[in-house]
Amino acid sequence: MASGGLVDRIAAEFGVHFISHTRRSEGRHQSKARRTCQTLLKKHGPEHLRLVFGLINTAENRGNWSAPCFTSVSWLVLSKPDWVERRGFLDQFDKIDLGALLDVAKQLNPAAPTLTMSVLLSYELDKGMGAGSQRRAA
Repeated sequence: MASGGLVDRIAAEFGVHFISHTRRSEGRHQSKARRTCQTLLKKHGPEHLRLVFGLINTAENRGNWSAPCFTSVSWLVLSKPDWVERRGFLDQFDKIDLGALLDVAKQLNPAAPTLTMSVLLSYELDKGMGAGSQRRAA
């Protein structure tokens, strides 16, 4: 399993290590989403996975290493690549609390929180980035 070692090395670059899904997380540096990260690595490559880790690894969001967070951020990067390149994207992304967004997604749609979180994340970024461009135009 060649990707297993690589996914662990990429996670380690961000100070994260994977634990068994049966264990309780004991800190902001642990994740149970190893299988999700392996899937992202296989489908989209190491640079994509590093970008997803980097976006989640902010002061506010560090510790949100859950599968729904990884999947939602990955989906955003894949579906809105022009946003990632825009000036101000990282500032807008940093303003979003991924943990709170996941909580809302679980309340709104318990059957599909990952999909709901992906939509909410896109909506929140669209609002923030749209507001920024409106201020510049005024």
